[in-house]
Amino acid sequence: MKIGCSQRIIKTGNLEENLNHFVNDLMLYADKGVDIVVFPEMWATGFDYKNILEHSRKTEAIIEEVSKKLKNFQLAILSLPENDNNEVYNTIFAVDSSGVIARYRKIFLFSPLKEDVYFKKGDFEISVFTFNSVKISLHTCYEIRFPELFRIAAYNGSQLMIVPAIWPDFKKYHWLTLLRARAIENQTFVVGCNAYEVYNNGKTIKCGHSAVFDPWGESVAYIENVSDLMIAEMDLSKLLEVRQAIPSLKDASGYFKIDKIKSL
Repeated sequence: MKIGCSQRIIKTGNLEENLNHFVNDLMLYADKGVDIVVFPEMWATGFDYKNILEHSRKTEAIIEEVSKKLKNFQLAILSLPENDNNEVYNTIFAVDSSGVIARYRKIFLFSPLKEDVYFKKGDFEISVFTFNSVKISLHTCYEIRFPELFRIAAYNGSQLMIVPAIWPDFKKYHWLTLLRARAIENQTFVVGCNAYEVYNNGKTIKCGHSAVFDPWGESVAYIENVSDLMIAEMDLSKLLEVRQAIPSLKDASGYFKIDKIKSL
């Protein structure tokens, strides 16, 4: 399975430019046979708080535009503001050529930057769904600091954990260490897709360091501070190899009770 991440510039509040930057990548991914396309957190709008409600009303049209451009074999992971009765959620949509097949509303919002003021917290509903016989779970940025979310997903069958983010470069060691840790402890593949830079009110926030780690914690793909595509090929048979060699998930399951979640 091939997975791609668009590490591009996000211009806060500029939907037209952001859509051009990211949606144009879909053709490149199709030409390279990429199965799963991942865009960073809030890739279309950035955290444009003062206009976030208005932006959320355009999300359905953005999803439809992306869906129409996907090939039959492709899935796109899109972090966008979701409008539900004029309340806005930070939501990840899993989209194929037929439309939305799964979604996840961010549970842990980043209060130091007032995300919790402008977005509504998602209910405790972790999304695990199947695509091309692979169990996938969705997680968002700050949530890599909450290993419980990932462990629950692992106990519910997740083999591939996808994390769209806007994560600043000065905290890159946190980002890379936590992504690797989530891969090792859950014996899964973990994909962290970050923005390249974010332009916000005349300020530029450097990000970068998108990465894929395998169940051993080894790097499968990585790009530093550049605007580029990251494409990784994953051998899912490695999960079985790792879990047989070190049966930590199996050992833990006998001692810790994890409720089953609704799996799609």
